[in-house]
Amino acid sequence: MILRLFIYFGFFYFISISFSYPADDWCMTSFANSPCYGAPGKCTRNLDGSLGGFVADTASIEFLMLKGFSHNRPHIGLHASICDNARVYGDARVTGNGRVSGNAWVTGNSRVYENAWVSGNAWVFGNARVYGDTAVTGDTWVFGDSRVFGNDIISSGNYGF
Repeated sequence: MILRLFIYFGFFYFISISFSYPADDWCMTSFANSPCYGAPGKCTRNLDGSLGGFVADTASIEFLMLKGFSHNRPHIGLHASICDNARVYGDARVTGNGRVSGNAWVTGNSRVYENAWVSGNAWVFGNARVYGDTAVTGDTWVFGDSRVFGNDIISSGNYGF
């Protein structure tokens, strides 16, 4: 935060407060709505060169080094976030407003997108898709060619075929 205050002959003439983000914080839209409830982390870059989403310092995603720069192997969309102790590996994609948090894992060729949230100890792997306004949480496994979508909340069990 930068505070500018101009004083001329003992009177305040102009007050300007501006908030600025570092150049690598493109995925943070505001202080009030910071990703992962304000946890420390960084915005990332995807393997295709596109701007990626937020990854908390405590979370883990698979990185590749290309031309001296770190890139995500899984695709993390611009507004997506990986929080807490979550793990995203392989060719997985978390896009839209997707969020992976808690101790959740998203691996393989799986997808989490739109407004979906994977949290707790949940695992999404294989070719599974979680999308819409769905929450997958608890000790849940979504795998194979499964689809979880709509306004569902799944909190336990194994779903796959």
